[in-house]
Amino acid sequence: MPTDRSSRPTPFMRHGPWWPGVVLLFGICLALLASGLNTENLRMAIRATARLSLVFFLMAYTAGAVWQLRPGPASAWVRRHRRQWGLLFVASHTVHLVCILLLRRVDPALFHTLVPAATVVTGALAYAVLWAMGASSHDRVAAVMGKVVWARLHLWGSHYLWLSFAVAYGKRALMDPVYTIPMLLLLLAASLRVWCAVVHRTSSVPSRSG
Repeated sequence: MPTDRSSRPTPFMRHGPWWPGVVLLFGICLALLASGLNTENLRMAIRATARLSLVFFLMAYTAGAVWQLRPGPASAWVRRHRRQWGLLFVASHTVHLVCILLLRRVDPALFHTLVPAATVVTGALAYAVLWAMGASSHDRVAAVMGKVVWARLHLWGSHYLWLSFAVAYGKRALMDPVYTIPMLLLLLAASLRVWCAVVHRTSSVPSRSG
């Protein structure tokens, strides 16, 4: 029986989000270089990469929870490519950091106004966690680390990165209502993770008969 073309997986569905994500990042970098490394353009690139990083992070952070709650082709695809979402997040947020460092060079006064010393410390820790998680996504590195250490790094690391996003967008939401949207998405993502953890723990506890 011939297969309906509409039911065949597209190249995007087969190969995952890697190439579209890379194209988006490349487009941001190209636009920044073409328009010039001035304060306004760098701030636009910082905002763009921050939002793109949030999307990639949320896809990786909720992949397992969404599949557990709503198993199906779409959620299975997102879960299957969770490593790609995570690596895209690492790449996007690294570009984000490069733009921030360029802003420091172009406009030091504005940089120190926007980035207090406490943010530098917590941000440095977040990037250390981010790059450690990215490096441990390689099979050989994961094998050297062992399953227990790898699992703890990715569990607590993802929660710390969630907290970093929540603090950053929470502070902005107090000044600009637009930032309540990403804040609500973060809260929804955390709620999904908590709900799935509770359901899993409840289902794994053996029932006791009287």
